[in-house]
Amino acid sequence: MGFGALRSIIRPVSRILSHASHFTPATKNLSTISSPELRHLSAPIRRNLPWVPLCSAFHSLEDTRFPKRRPTDKPRRKRASLKPPGPYAWVKCVSGEPILPNQPNEGSVKRRNKKKKIKQHRSFIMSEKRKRKAQLQEAKRKKIMKRVDRKMAAVARERAWAERLVELKRIEEEKKEKSAIA
Repeated sequence: MGFGALRSIIRPVSRILSHASHFTPATKNLSTISSPELRHLSAPIRRNLPWVPLCSAFHSLEDTRFPKRRPTDKPRRKRASLKPPGPYAWVKCVSGEPILPNQPNEGSVKRRNKKKKIKQHRSFIMSEKRKRKAQLQEAKRKKIMKRVDRKMAAVARERAWAERLVELKRIEEEKKEKSAIA
């Protein structure tokens, strides 16, 4: 049983006891019999007992069992500050001569495979992007071609319908002429 659990049990009991002690007959008799000076002396003794907390409406606000982290001026120390000072990787070199990429030292080998994997991943992403772009352009081109075909077909239909109307009108007129002659 932890200290917090004990405290949560003791607090209500102590409050009940402190309330009961205010109304006991002994204190009542003491307050009636004694003079005001004696009453003044006995009151602090009864009220300021260390094991009997004062009844407060703000006891939950005063509770310090789980203190919250408050914002501070300077940031908290990170584990990264434990790293040794100096560069990430030491490279052997002679002043005035260029560093050869094919002769790395121990430090510069670090993350080589990881960097290679990152580079491959990026190249894969870019190739997929190019593929998608090509597919999109192809789809757009097909869409535009279909639209042009539809428009041309509509124009051809309109033209054929106009020719058909002219033909029908001519046939109607011929029928009228024949009926007028007959």
